[in-house]
Amino acid sequence: MFNSPYLLIGLSLAIGGGVSFTVAYLSAKGYLLTGSLTLLFIAISFILNGVMVIVSSWLANFSPNWGVTTAAIGLLLFSMLQLISSLQGSFRSLPIGSEHRKTRLTLAFSSAILLSGFLSLLIGLNVFPSFFVNGIGVTLTDQIVYAITISLLLLSGVFFSRLYLKSKSIVLYWYSLALVFMAIGLFGLTLQVQYSDVVVWTGRLGAYIATIYFLIALLSSRKSNKKAENLPEI
Repeated sequence: MFNSPYLLIGLSLAIGGGVSFTVAYLSAKGYLLTGSLTLLFIAISFILNGVMVIVSSWLANFSPNWGVTTAAIGLLLFSMLQLISSLQGSFRSLPIGSEHRKTRLTLAFSSAILLSGFLSLLIGLNVFPSFFVNGIGVTLTDQIVYAITISLLLLSGVFFSRLYLKSKSIVLYWYSLALVFMAIGLFGLTLQVQYSDVVVWTGRLGAYIATIYFLIALLSSRKSNKKAENLPEI
């Protein structure tokens, strides 16, 4: 059951892809209405995450190492963008006007999708060092990447938590909680020996649940603010 490729692809499409794209869509709508760069970076991060998760489940049918590598690199980029968004939300160092928001958003999404495709191509060409050896487990490269990813997610969670303590926004509460939950869940992905064994599914499910928390955060924003213009300032 746990190593079924159909189960992995199904969950990747439904949660890793579907929920990520939904969060990206809601964040993009918020960006178009408010001009918040924080929301723009969040939207880009979830587009990248959704594409890389789906691609990783597909590549895993050809090579477990390709699947693990794609997921790891995608999560690293996701965590980097989350940190940028949390810093932007905390310090608002990059004010932006209302002009050309649609163009900016289109270019950002297109760049994210092209980057995902380019990285996937490089992974298929074995440009990157091995991240996983079936029967042995993850390599030092994978452990380093996940250590950085988890650290960045926890740090982002701290910055968003600080914003929550200042604003008491339910959106920021769920969002910061999701970042911490994802960081904890991803630790399980560093313990796998066989691809998609029971241990790694624990970490993967933790990451999927965290993704749902992200969705709850954005839906809480829509519910608690009848007008999108009243979204919490982040």
